[in-house]
Amino acid sequence: MNYRREIDGLRSVAVIPVVLFHAGFQQFSGGFVGVDIFFVISGYLITSIIIAERERDSFSLLKFYERRARRILPVLFFVLSCCLPFAWAWMLPDQMTSFATSIISVCLFASNFFFWGESGGYFAAASEEQPLLHTWSLAVEEQYYMLFPLFVILVWRFGRRAVIGAIAVIAVASLLLAQYGSQNFATANFYLPHTRAWELLAGSLCAFALSGGRQYKSNILSLTGLAIILFSVFAYDQTTPFPSLYALVPVVGAALVILFGSEETIAARLLSMRPIVGIGLISYSLYLWHQPVFAFARIRSLTEPSALMMGLLALGCFPFAYLSWRFVETPFRKGAKTVLLPKPVHILGAAAVTACLFIGLGFYGSSNGGLQFRLPREAQIALAQERHDPIMDTCLFDKGEASLPHPVRDCLTKNSAASKTILIGDSHAAALAGEALRAFDAKNLDLYVMTHSACVGFSGFYVSSPKYRLRCNSFFTGIEDYIRKSDTTTIVMASRWSLYVDGTPFDNGEGGVELLKPTYVDLFDRLGEQTSQDDPARKARVLKQYVEDIRSHLDGGRNVVLVYPIPEAGWNVPELLAKSAMTGRTDLELSTSFERYLQRNRAVIAAFDGISHPNLFRVKPADFLCDTFAEERCINSVNADRVFYFDDDHLSDAGAALVVPALLEAVRKIGEREVGPTLVKQ
Repeated sequence: MNYRREIDGLRSVAVIPVVLFHAGFQQFSGGFVGVDIFFVISGYLITSIIIAERERDSFSLLKFYERRARRILPVLFFVLSCCLPFAWAWMLPDQMTSFATSIISVCLFASNFFFWGESGGYFAAASEEQPLLHTWSLAVEEQYYMLFPLFVILVWRFGRRAVIGAIAVIAVASLLLAQYGSQNFATANFYLPHTRAWELLAGSLCAFALSGGRQYKSNILSLTGLAIILFSVFAYDQTTPFPSLYALVPVVGAALVILFGSEETIAARLLSMRPIVGIGLISYSLYLWHQPVFAFARIRSLTEPSALMMGLLALGCFPFAYLSWRFVETPFRKGAKTVLLPKPVHILGAAAVTACLFIGLGFYGSSNGGLQFRLPREAQIALAQERHDPIMDTCLFDKGEASLPHPVRDCLTKNSAASKTILIGDSHAAALAGEALRAFDAKNLDLYVMTHSACVGFSGFYVSSPKYRLRCNSFFTGIEDYIRKSDTTTIVMASRWSLYVDGTPFDNGEGGVELLKPTYVDLFDRLGEQTSQDDPARKARVLKQYVEDIRSHLDGGRNVVLVYPIPEAGWNVPELLAKSAMTGRTDLELSTSFERYLQRNRAVIAAFDGISHPNLFRVKPADFLCDTFAEERCINSVNADRVFYFDDDHLSDAGAALVVPALLEAVRKIGEREVGPTLVKQ
């Protein structure tokens, strides 16, 4: 096939938004669609080669795989090699374990499956510290390279039209599955090959349409293709279901450029400009380099790197990409066969041996506790505080369990057969549970714990998270039914109240930005309506419903111990302390702004303060965590041995121990039938 400069230009249009998106520039909120454009280009180029060689009766699977190995593997192995010393020097044990396992998956062409199971999804903030996250798309392409030629060989015997028809049918089925998956299994849908196949096959159909030297020219259609690609880059964001019918926009855009953007069109002339083509030529190397550079910068930094720093790092990726393209990628791809590797089987054998070496390194890193011996003692002590209380594994549910065998024995105080006091809420309540159960047991008081991840603590709400969307209503409908039918007289409520109203992950204003996707709730009877995180009407009705639900319990004759918002840290406290120790810092006291806490929670605090009832008892965690250890600050840790959070927002047992005595005091007063004045800091 003839070389088309505009295709390299289209690669540039694909890679630049991806790089800027991963750098964190919100203006390129849909930059991830660049991967979809790459898929279309790959499908087009690979199928064009197969068609041409098949029609000349010169197609060889062995030579095809050799060319793919020459193109993909040398620079990939080079980038992996460059990652190793930085991983050794900067990664925490959990990060090292994940990174080492990801190396194995990369070498087995299966990193899309690994990252599907590893994280909360491609858009989860924690994924930003995965140096090899971007290789998921290489895995999808490699799986396509492995299977597609075999498919063509098998179907070609029935004729060219049979191949085209089969590709079209599979592409439509894949697109429909992607649309279904975007609503029902979003994370798997993003990573798995059968919901991405249609994008590659769209390129394959373009190749058949242009085979035999056919050309189609249209300024309108090719410019429209460019325009809708750019539209998706700037209009889409992390909330856009993807891939789905929305992905048709960049895919059709790329197809229009390929089909109608021949060299005489305006679009082709734009894409053929020398700087744009130059970036396209190094696009593969640039794609490989950018994510490790960004990830290691985030790993090394004690706080989230600034936009200026990320911009400079993005620019710095270009010389790395050029050098690896010039001295690694091009020599292996275009160079004459060497004396040592004269035949395709030798190239493939060398690739297999190199992959096995990396797999061996991966097994070493993943099976030895993340190589924790690399870390200084203070860092190891700090990381030991990262473990949550074991009770969270038992009494923090996450599947919307509507029918439980109440009471669940392991969620009761030790010597209790039942309890008139129940602690409900989300994971913030669960983080209090272990310390609360021990403290209540020590005072011969009963307590029952029932919590659910990402749920506000009442029925009648749905949550924006696809995983928990319907589960919260199901779970707390069951809990409220149990409360009505049991002898429960006191309900202790703790939750991330403000998160579900505002929807925004916590930013402490000092470089600590919580690793969480935007998460908000709305009333269950509004499920299916258009709503948004920033909708003031949604926020108002959620706050109003909080108050009504609390009053409902109170008016039903039950006591309520209302735990006000627990201060969030914004940064992973044990990990930040460990990183600090790794850089030689010995001052490990950590805190955040009290004023930031008040700003974050002002609306919820005002709503709760407005509830007046003799059976309402208030516990304010800020009274014990803020403006106490340090003036106008909320304490995160005193030193590596006394850490009050096990991540960026959940209290550790040490942190819970500061709050639980107030819960105990409230329940004790209820037991003595004292009408509760507001608890104040002791």
